[in-house]
Amino acid sequence: MEGEALSILHPSVSDGDHTNLLAVHSLSKTSNLASYRAGFVTGDAELVADLLEVRKHSGMMVPLPIQAAMTAALNDDEHENIQRERYRARRETLLAAVRGAGFTVDHSEAGLYLWATRGEECRATVDWFAERGILVAPGEFYGPGGVLHVRIALTATDERIEAAAQRLA
Repeated sequence: MEGEALSILHPSVSDGDHTNLLAVHSLSKTSNLASYRAGFVTGDAELVADLLEVRKHSGMMVPLPIQAAMTAALNDDEHENIQRERYRARRETLLAAVRGAGFTVDHSEAGLYLWATRGEECRATVDWFAERGILVAPGEFYGPGGVLHVRIALTATDERIEAAAQRLA
């Protein structure tokens, strides 16, 4: 099942009032531009203007080739559709395998990660996955609410996701 990601600026979230609200969008995963550190901030015009003023005096200029890559990415929705489908297929494959291995997956309706648990301390789960050659992050990295969970990334290649699913079977 895929969830719908809503911006903080969406009318159902902000009631159409963007006062004191900023939304940050990264092209890291949606456009495979992670190492570019490419994205943008939008929202309250006054806050955005303040950020732009600070940025120009902080030496935080985005190199022209990265600006060109961002422009190309932002002008092309099809590559995002392809990437979204790629993550959906990876999610479907790995979700079935993780559940088949006895895990419950919580709060993972969409996105790049599965939040999985067997009700045990997360470090024990990390070890269990490591014994199968699968790297996961302990949930405690993300706060006290994660001590019984691990975070499983869907960012590996399709072949690596399939191999992980086979090892979980």
